[in-house]
Amino acid sequence: MLHSDDSRTALKAWLAARGDALYPTTSQFGPFQMRPFLPNIVMIRRMSDGGHQITLVGTALVESFGADATGRDVKAAYPKSEHALLDRFYDYIFAHHNLTQSLRTYQRRNGVSVLIEQFMMPVGNSNGVHDRYLLLINDTPMPQMPLTEPRKDVLIGELQRRTVYDPQTLLPVDCDLTTPRNAAAMAQPLLDETAVSHLQS
Repeated sequence: MLHSDDSRTALKAWLAARGDALYPTTSQFGPFQMRPFLPNIVMIRRMSDGGHQITLVGTALVESFGADATGRDVKAAYPKSEHALLDRFYDYIFAHHNLTQSLRTYQRRNGVSVLIEQFMMPVGNSNGVHDRYLLLINDTPMPQMPLTEPRKDVLIGELQRRTVYDPQTLLPVDCDLTTPRNAAAMAQPLLDETAVSHLQS
């Protein structure tokens, strides 16, 4: 279930843009349509060699992270020990056009720990081929506390929870990429069912 108001607003816009399709195209739902959230957006594209590259980073994220990751492979932000898992994660979600939500703890440059929500939405190119994700990153409420060990990687943060969602039902997918998996969490839709029914009616 989404925690950020901006994430919920973005999901409603994504649902409206796709209509009866499984996902919208970039002309229907891209940076232009996401103008209010653009400072907090990352675009990740699947390249012809099978790699996944960051092709856009919002200005607020650049300021917060202290660096612009545009042009980098997404794996560059992770230790090599996690690269195989990342390949499997991206291969899976691109194959199934999933939406994903992650909650991560992250240390800002001022030494304060915050909880961030990362919400990924699939988008197709002009030919309708799903080749990119729009990733919206927002802070969520968390007691602020200093960390004793600064993290060198400022793009991702430490994973607390990740959920992969079915693009049609908006329910969690029971796969090992969703963590942790428990009955209560697996029953919660990405968005309140009333809002979804209203948009799809």
